[in-house]
Amino acid sequence: MRIAITGHSAGIGQALATIYQSQGHEIVGLSRRNGYNIRSTPKVVEQIKDCDMLINNAQVGFAQTELLFAVYKEWQGIEGKKIINISTLMTAEPFSSIPGIEMMEYYVQKKALEEAISQLRALHTWPKLCLVKPGAVATQPGQASPQPYADVTEWAVGLINIIHAGPNLEVEEISLGVNYQ
Repeated sequence: MRIAITGHSAGIGQALATIYQSQGHEIVGLSRRNGYNIRSTPKVVEQIKDCDMLINNAQVGFAQTELLFAVYKEWQGIEGKKIINISTLMTAEPFSSIPGIEMMEYYVQKKALEEAISQLRALHTWPKLCLVKPGAVATQPGQASPQPYADVTEWAVGLINIIHAGPNLEVEEISLGVNYQ
């Protein structure tokens, strides 16, 4: 399978890219570090269009939502295509639970992504869309597992196992966070 991953050079994107690549999949990595800013939608879509799956992970402003629409238009009606959209468990709250205007902006941007997914699903056509809401995952330097953050590699393995649970199973939405025992 040919898998495009935005934000593949760090955090969740990097963990998913590493695992999928170790399973023999071809990875099309799209990050600012290799010249692909998701704000350059046409340039990024050009790299994604021949892939089988997009992991829409990188987030900057509303570009993640804009990329979702652009790839959906490119793939509309093509059977077998799938877009995995990475949001946040924070959107389960009625407002940003983390203080600061930057987190409020992030919250609104992720809510826009989730609303776009709802609207596109109403079209009842390919590509298939999956919404993933990570809880606290250790993606930044200084964040430590076990608590309060999940290990990013362990989290990515769990996500992949769920997404690919079986040929007759379609995962439309998942929240995957830390097990607070």
